[in-house]
Amino acid sequence: MMNEKEQQELLKKLIIDNEDLRNLEAKLSEFNIFEAVGIVRQEIKHSNFLAFLINPSGAHRLGDTFLKKMLIFALGDVESASFSPIEIDIADLTDSDVRREWRNIDILIYSESNDFVCVIENKIDSLEHSDQLKRYEETIYKEFPSSKMLFVYLTKSGDASSKAQWISLSYGDIAILLEDVYKLHRTTVGDEISMLMKHYIALIRRHIVGDSEISRLCQKIYKQHRQALDLIYENRPDFQSEIADYLGELIMQSANTGIQQDDSNKRWIRFAPTEWDDLSFQLTCERWTSSKRILMFEFVNDSRFLNLDLVIGPGERTYKEAIFGVIKSLRFPGTVKKSHLKEDGWSHIYKRGVVGTQDFEDGDFESVKEKIDSFWKRYLNGDIAEIRKAISEHFSPDTVI
Repeated sequence: MMNEKEQQELLKKLIIDNEDLRNLEAKLSEFNIFEAVGIVRQEIKHSNFLAFLINPSGAHRLGDTFLKKMLIFALGDVESASFSPIEIDIADLTDSDVRREWRNIDILIYSESNDFVCVIENKIDSLEHSDQLKRYEETIYKEFPSSKMLFVYLTKSGDASSKAQWISLSYGDIAILLEDVYKLHRTTVGDEISMLMKHYIALIRRHIVGDSEISRLCQKIYKQHRQALDLIYENRPDFQSEIADYLGELIMQSANTGIQQDDSNKRWIRFAPTEWDDLSFQLTCERWTSSKRILMFEFVNDSRFLNLDLVIGPGERTYKEAIFGVIKSLRFPGTVKKSHLKEDGWSHIYKRGVVGTQDFEDGDFESVKEKIDSFWKRYLNGDIAEIRKAISEHFSPDTVI
């Protein structure tokens, strides 16, 4: 095992006079509008922008150019399709209706004049689930029984789907197609659209596909400095830790409202109103935190979700029953209907979801922060304030339970 001096030498070799690292930093520091607004690997936002480019009536001045190029490329040499690339090339698709999340379908394209419908299922990091492709097919067969149909499965690497009739398309293909359109139309679509196309192509190559110059630089640097990079990775702040730190900051910023953080770790971030400390039952818990508080709010920071719970720690059952009775009387949507109020256990009597599984899968910290901020502002002055008030009014420092 390396000692600290050897570890420092590895890190020095990585950062001193490393031209590849400087080139990588220069490329990564280039401004990108999609990175700035938090669109990196979020499927919903990628689908939104692709639908915008595909839509012939979109305010991009491309007409049906990108739509036709994508369809022609997707068809390629597919012999089983109900129409050919040539038919697409000569068709007028400007009447195409492009829909987002219609019947849960990511992108649907329907041209009435050509009696043609296309479904695009977009996957970046997630996988198909619950026979969704089969359900989409059944929906299209029912709603467009006489139309020519095309099913496209868009993934990071052009993975094959579970259904044979779905044609695979990769984000690398999308980048190539957009580059062709960009070269042909960058002087006619206007500066704003030209910039968006250029930045979106860069985003795909930087974050989604693995054949970019950035990817090659990363591989080269890793081969040359593997031990140093492994050392950095072992000591990296993980996603849960970042969220825990951010929640701690929010709680600290709310200290002037009488909120105080209690003993916490990256999975459980606890806080309580300081006025509860004067209540007769509050500082009676010997088996939880150093403060001995028995009633606290607790963020449950799981790798799949983030919830806010109100928790009663181990303590006398009479205390727990009285507290639970007050919370139930508020009739908040998040109140647990039944709770096992064991003296030696923890009772979660109120639960609210803050961030869901999809946001964690997307892994976009800025987007998660926005959701946490929005939740905190609403609930600090909403449910949390009402719970604080109810507990303080029902009990008093002299109340004997």
